[in-house]
Amino acid sequence: MLKPANLRKIASNIESESIKHYLNHLGVLSIRERELQGIERLVRHFIDEQVPLNFFYIGYSMPKISKEFDLLAFDQRHRVVNIELKSQADYDEEKVRKQLINNKYYLSQVAKEIKLFTYNSDSDIIYTLTEQDELEATDISSTHLFLASEFYRILATFDSIDMGNLDSLFKVNLYLVSPFRETHAFLEGDYLLSQQQQVLQNNILTISESGFYAVNVPSGNGKALMLYDTVKKLSKNNTVLIVHVGKLNATQFSLRRNYDWKIIPIRQFMKKIKSKKLQNFDYIFIDEAQNLSIKNINSLVNYFEIRPTRLFLIGVTSSNTKKNIDNDYSFLTIG
Repeated sequence: MLKPANLRKIASNIESESIKHYLNHLGVLSIRERELQGIERLVRHFIDEQVPLNFFYIGYSMPKISKEFDLLAFDQRHRVVNIELKSQADYDEEKVRKQLINNKYYLSQVAKEIKLFTYNSDSDIIYTLTEQDELEATDISSTHLFLASEFYRILATFDSIDMGNLDSLFKVNLYLVSPFRETHAFLEGDYLLSQQQQVLQNNILTISESGFYAVNVPSGNGKALMLYDTVKKLSKNNTVLIVHVGKLNATQFSLRRNYDWKIIPIRQFMKKIKSKKLQNFDYIFIDEAQNLSIKNINSLVNYFEIRPTRLFLIGVTSSNTKKNIDNDYSFLTIG
């Protein structure tokens, strides 16, 4: 379990071997040297010892989502301060802005008030977001500038506390939106993909050749959201079909009826293939593909080998599935 740290203690012992033991005791198992140097330089600005800089969580990573924060501090009023650390003077400011917007989404689920900052230790600049999500930079290279900054004002009056195990605060179900249960949030785009979901989606979106592709998504990692978000993106410029191995649920019927999504059950899909009445699609996604029969897989191979379609089998693909697709076909396992 990650425990909160005293930033002053880290800054004053940065050259000492004891700092490793201190960080290990707190559960900070991986921190880069430049991040430690960034903390040390930041603390150096706080010449007033009355600002304790205590109870900061360093490098907290949310379970399953792979979302990490450099520094987090909480108080009893359910407020949070987030400080991200950068060490390149020419670091892309747009990346800074996007990271803070991303952080705001995750922190808004667990805090009533959020203060977001990025500190670039090379340029000695503090960045924050305006209410319009624009980036605002403040030079803190002199004592006068630092003491006049909003960053100092907030930290000087922030009474941080030990929150215990942050995993109990950042519950996974707060973030893994289901297009079937939270359909309105999904359609409005009120969600973010986890890092793992983004990696899988990027692998799908970068494939340009027709063929058979398997996408393995471990259970509990938001397979449905990744798939339906991918379809939503692709449908803007492509023809896309979702095939569900099983019966359609109420949301799938609603998406088909009210929003013109192309979704059909596997039985109807196989009938169209057998009668050769399936219209051409740029992309076809077969969800729950681990439940496909060998007969269906062979039919898919025979039907799509001469068609310019990218066909993705989404699910936990078994070794039997792979063996029954001949090596002559393009079959790539993603994930």
